[in-house]
Amino acid sequence: MEGEHLAGVCGLYCGACTLYRVRHDRDRKDADNVLKTMAERLSVPVEEVRCEGCLSEGPHSPYCAECEIKRCALTTRGVTRCSDCSKFPCGLIIKFNNDGVPHHSQVIKSIRRQQQIGVYEWCQEEYERIRCQFCGVSLDWYAQICCRCGTKTPTTITGFIKDKPSKDTHYRA
Repeated sequence: MEGEHLAGVCGLYCGACTLYRVRHDRDRKDADNVLKTMAERLSVPVEEVRCEGCLSEGPHSPYCAECEIKRCALTTRGVTRCSDCSKFPCGLIIKFNNDGVPHHSQVIKSIRRQQQIGVYEWCQEEYERIRCQFCGVSLDWYAQICCRCGTKTPTTITGFIKDKPSKDTHYRA
């Protein structure tokens, strides 16, 4: 299992981030191509394409390095994540949830789930949710083919209702 440091301030599960996964999956067949593509997209050297989760000691993703939501939490007494904040849901998190990026669209739901069951338990749910149903490797948000075994649509994502089949063909946080 992976720890609470992978529960992002904003309600994303950092363990499903492509930048995190590509550096943590030892037998990932497409790692070199993914690293090169991400480096080009971010306009940084391949060595800088890495992240240990937004609440880790670092390094941090170039995407999240200057995060307004994280900055807000750092300057609000007693708040580590949005799930700790008495002002949740605020305008910043609503805007982020609705910005059109598919994996951002579930952060409000995720934060409410964290408040309901706790951050550690939520991380364990997310860890199980992103795993390939055939070989067990953790996958990123947009995996349509397992990076280890090659299985197409390798996850069964059911959200928080475990008994309903998913219509999604890839992970959406």
